[in-house]
Amino acid sequence: MIRHPRLKTVTRAFIALGRGIVTVLTSVLLLLGVTAAMVVVQSGRDEARPAGAAVVPGEAVDGALTPEQQAQCDHAANLYRRGMVSRIILTGVTVAPLARQYLIDQGAPPQVLLIEEESTSLVEGLRTAANMARAQGISSVVIVIDPPAMLTALKVARDEGLTAYGSPAGDASRADDPNAVVGETWRYLRYVFAGR
Repeated sequence: MIRHPRLKTVTRAFIALGRGIVTVLTSVLLLLGVTAAMVVVQSGRDEARPAGAAVVPGEAVDGALTPEQQAQCDHAANLYRRGMVSRIILTGVTVAPLARQYLIDQGAPPQVLLIEEESTSLVEGLRTAANMARAQGISSVVIVIDPPAMLTALKVARDEGLTAYGSPAGDASRADDPNAVVGETWRYLRYVFAGR
């Protein structure tokens, strides 16, 4: 039994500190778990519907589109051919010009393709795409992206004032890839708390 009053006070302070640390760690783990679950759920949800444009956000590549990026371009072109969108917005410093040429080679009319060639990240690209859409009088978009990135992409587009729907394209198995889910969970939380 503790009889010394100072020792008793220190002990209580350590117990309170320990409880606070446990509470914070539990909250962080809960936030990570819920966000990861949201990433997985949104990855498998196809919300494609008629909208003003399909947006294909791109991140830097070296010289050629990846198979995933080609699948995204094909998916956006399919939305256009089905009459669900009237424009396709492509973003990314190295990806947009490659994606534009790929789509033209696949038969997409050049006049329906809008490109942005300066963004280096998903967030930058979607912010610029939102400005481009508004300049064209477009208020609703279908985002076409790798499945795990969909949650972040939708959040950015909606924060930029667009009515945004997700239609994932690419390797669907990436939605179950723990590395992809962890990476996208981190990207989503970084965007929510830091805006980038």
